[in-house]
Amino acid sequence: MIDKEILSFLSAIDDELARHAAEGETLDLYLLGRSALVLGHGVRLMTKDVDVVYIHGSPLLDRAVETFGRGTAEAARYGFYLEAVSSGLPPLPIGYQTRCRTIPGPWRVLSPALPEIHDLAATKLSRFHARDREDLRILCDTGELTVDRLREVVDLAFAFSADEDEDSKRKAAYTNLEMVVDYLEGRQRGL
Repeated sequence: MIDKEILSFLSAIDDELARHAAEGETLDLYLLGRSALVLGHGVRLMTKDVDVVYIHGSPLLDRAVETFGRGTAEAARYGFYLEAVSSGLPPLPIGYQTRCRTIPGPWRVLSPALPEIHDLAATKLSRFHARDREDLRILCDTGELTVDRLREVVDLAFAFSADEDEDSKRKAAYTNLEMVVDYLEGRQRGL
């Protein structure tokens, strides 16, 4: 099962970092993308990358990506690669860290966390490729997304960006948000 395989991959990262971390040193690992959808909602989707939020100046994260990133022997061994992405690339809503829920486990160094469902949905709106739309449909179908809260977190994701006329990602996200709202409210059959 893919969720167990992702957890095994994270456990291997934890083991590697435990060999190199200073006493008491930890790494908050905020998961994004499909791996977050799989682990957070039990969805059976394939993914090869385990996206995490890039933390500037984190030697532990740098080591993890160096050892488990795309093209590494460990990535080939586990069938996944670790990819650190900027919090601005899928714009993350302000305060997302406080809304994340920790993945329980016998972690020694890692503290892996999953985004709140609305925060995860907001990260899918700018790009809106076929897989993003599929992921959004799955999130909508959980019955946990609400229109008002989704609008709030999208506003939080773009709180510091230029207005829609100057920022194409922002404009795309708000346009795509309206399609998601139409789907949630039953006015549209698919995404």
